[in-house]
Amino acid sequence: MIFKRFVNLLVFLFLLGAGLLTFFLILSGGRESGTLKNFYWLQADTDGFNSAPSTTRWYNYNWCGYEDGQLANCSSRAPAKPFSPRDNFGNSANLPSSFRNNRDAYYYLSRVGWAMLLIALFFIVMALVPGFLATFLPFKAVPVLYCVLSWLAFFFIILAACLYTGCYVKARKTFHNSGRSARLGPKNFAFIWTSVFLMLVNAIWSTIFSATHKGHSTYSDHDMYAQYESPSVDTGAQMEKSTYNSGVTDGAGPVTAAPVVGQPQPTTTTTQAGNGKFFQKLKTRKQVPSTELEPAGDGGLAGPVTVRD
Repeated sequence: MIFKRFVNLLVFLFLLGAGLLTFFLILSGGRESGTLKNFYWLQADTDGFNSAPSTTRWYNYNWCGYEDGQLANCSSRAPAKPFSPRDNFGNSANLPSSFRNNRDAYYYLSRVGWAMLLIALFFIVMALVPGFLATFLPFKAVPVLYCVLSWLAFFFIILAACLYTGCYVKARKTFHNSGRSARLGPKNFAFIWTSVFLMLVNAIWSTIFSATHKGHSTYSDHDMYAQYESPSVDTGAQMEKSTYNSGVTDGAGPVTAAPVVGQPQPTTTTTQAGNGKFFQKLKTRKQVPSTELEPAGDGGLAGPVTVRD
């Protein structure tokens, strides 16, 4: 039990870590300075795309030009800013054909990935409470709820990771095919796939924990079995009564079985008692000396006989 609690607390830290990493992904592009400027999805050479900067970084809320380690010429900020160079900079002769012909694929992959990321963060936060309480509360419903929320969070975080990866890996390949430099944001993709791994471990452990967790019962085992026993009956009295009725003795002598009303009583006991007295008298008479049993003379009572040598 102590081992399970230790592992559950350790996996609970995994859940906290996944929530923290997902939160940083949500904040990608929230500010144009500080640490958040390094949380981008794609950086590529966009020189010649109409009025686009020479190097552009795409975030969740906007896209910005990147020069000398600083962001400049950023677009308007809006939630779930789509990745679509055709929509971002307009149609251009220098724009790779994949961005023109497959505009909807890039557009919806980036926007739906953002929505899945938000839903994943919601379920991660929801799983924090039952994940912590499951370590200490004996109720079966708490680990079950923890398991369900963990799998939902894992499903949406891996879906978001697949959508973002598919969108920006395809875009990077398109830039490379056009002879332009492009690279994925290392922090964003490291964070999102680390969150996937942490949530996978959390979901598997929550399943094991809920399956092996003993639910709380309102009755103890003693109460459950005691309801089949009568507390007013003395066990010793029952054994003595059973012994008496069955005629079994403990060495003190025979015990007569209790008569049953309505049935003829056996005569074996009386006969055996009479036969016993008869043989006892016979045995006593055999032990009397023969001199005392000689018959008396005529017309008189027998008296003592003196035997002379």
